[in-house]
Amino acid sequence: MAIYDPQSPEILLFEDAIQVRGQKDNREHKQCVKQKLLPEDAQQKKTPAIRTDLVIWQKPDRGFEYLTALIDGQGHEMISLPDLLKSRLVLGYGQESKPLPVVAITDGASVIRQHFDGVFGGPPTIILDWYHLGKKVRDFMSMIALSKDDKQEHLKFIFHHLWYGHLYTVLNYLKTAVRPKNEEKLFELIGYLEKHQTEMIDYHRRKKAGKTIGSGLMEKGCDQVIGRRQKKKGMSWRAVGSKSLGILKVVELNHQWEKLWFPQEAANDSLSLQLASNS
Repeated sequence: MAIYDPQSPEILLFEDAIQVRGQKDNREHKQCVKQKLLPEDAQQKKTPAIRTDLVIWQKPDRGFEYLTALIDGQGHEMISLPDLLKSRLVLGYGQESKPLPVVAITDGASVIRQHFDGVFGGPPTIILDWYHLGKKVRDFMSMIALSKDDKQEHLKFIFHHLWYGHLYTVLNYLKTAVRPKNEEKLFELIGYLEKHQTEMIDYHRRKKAGKTIGSGLMEKGCDQVIGRRQKKKGMSWRAVGSKSLGILKVVELNHQWEKLWFPQEAANDSLSLQLASNS
């Protein structure tokens, strides 16, 4: 298979989302609650988190570009992330006559698959990220295993076989050999693995081929774009502020800062470089 062939070209694609705390109600709203101009339960309503979706895709020069949805002055999307990704792929690879060898490495979020359907008209080759797969299994097993010793024994068996792509061995083990503390969670874990069975691979074989099996680049990207600046203690955000800062960070990471703020100078520098290379 191409995903295990060291010589087979790939266009790597990553997507994930990160949330920050939404800003609480303003003073006027709280005063209205105090004066009973608004019902008391309005004060108890949980402030929704602000979610930012991020894509990292591999360009024809093999470098990576960061993408996030573009917004208007009120924080509403003007250009969605799937539309933006589609336009960048067309610009980068529109001249290709063969199907693009896109390999997407993601967690199990269904919204990511919906985005891919919007871009490609169907799912590309998707690999369930090894780190997220491991975390999911650990979280479930903490609720399933009867004791810490049982948990360690189960995880040792499960991770060994998942690493080599032996999913059916794992499913059979879960169905026949695990005595659960919480049977409902056991069924949920089995359902999760069955749902993503086409996205789980022989991770050992792919890593041995020198190919990517994890989304570490994506995790770092989410931290650089949003987390490092916006998830500090006591911070809360409005959608327009959080997403605007995210867009500016994406511009910086894509080395487009000068082009955005000083377009004429950037154009002159580009022309100078072109003339120098032609001389």
